[in-house]
Amino acid sequence: MFYKGIVLIRDVLLAAVVSEPEKKVFQDMSHQYPRALHCIALFLCIYIAILVMFVAKIAINSFSPGSFIVTARSERIEYQPESVDPPRIPFRNATLYWEEEASAEVFDPLASTSSKSQSFSHQGSGSLQIQGKSNIVFSRIGKGPLHVQIKSAGKNSVYDENDQKIRTLPETIDLVLNDPMSLINQGVAWKYNIDGPLVVGRVPTYDAYQQNGLLLDGEIHMVAKQLLSGNHYKVDPYKLQLGDGLQFMPADPKTSGMVTFDSDRGIQLIAIVEAHSATIKKFRETNLKIRNNLWSKLGKDEELVITWALMLAVPGILVFSIRILYFHSQMKLK
Repeated sequence: MFYKGIVLIRDVLLAAVVSEPEKKVFQDMSHQYPRALHCIALFLCIYIAILVMFVAKIAINSFSPGSFIVTARSERIEYQPESVDPPRIPFRNATLYWEEEASAEVFDPLASTSSKSQSFSHQGSGSLQIQGKSNIVFSRIGKGPLHVQIKSAGKNSVYDENDQKIRTLPETIDLVLNDPMSLINQGVAWKYNIDGPLVVGRVPTYDAYQQNGLLLDGEIHMVAKQLLSGNHYKVDPYKLQLGDGLQFMPADPKTSGMVTFDSDRGIQLIAIVEAHSATIKKFRETNLKIRNNLWSKLGKDEELVITWALMLAVPGILVFSIRILYFHSQMKLK
């Protein structure tokens, strides 16, 4: 059965490259070079099998997640810690605000209607420990105070510089670093490591207070594994513009990075996000989706491009081999 299949493929190759089966040259070549033609037919079968597996691997790899490297400056960054016991949030010369009664509405420190009925000021260094699942919003408008809005599942604990617990606060609080510029002038570097899903910036709406919290600038690179070696290639960066919003799919991708600030506006973010796609949201519901797909691979995966070029060259080599045999058979007849 296998031999008959090889013979059939041999005959198809000869019919396609040299002549129709009823012509004499077709039969002459079949009898003069049986082994060579069988080898060519067998090689074609192997080539087709490898080509099918290669295309299948490309298709599977195109649906695998990519890594997105985000560097941005924004007035607002939403963050959900992956851990129920995230690292403490450091502060210095800060004020903490909270409401006595839990509100059903989302507490937004940037909203003009937000009420802060209770407060607690701490001079010097300290830290805040969040308890349970939580949602955190880092916000800084212009070069003003840094707000860290926290909504957690459990009570939050305040520690002093000696690591002594000094206060227990409600689940929803607003930690405010009153004068970030003074910390910078004193050479104090503030940063917070993040390990969970992010939403960067907020697309502006027609509500007056929601013009705040905008993404200022930045860029996003997509990095994906090369098809064969497992090394990585990088797609040209997408520039993030004023007022963009950045989200990832799925909604809870593996994320690691850092939030900090300097003497310039807003907050700085550097993060690596493993996701299927990133969406840059723009004003009036215009979205730009970035994802790991075949077209990005064909443009940037050099291993894929070289391998694909070699694969496409194989049929030409087979045709050339049969033409050589045909030329040789004609020379014998002369």
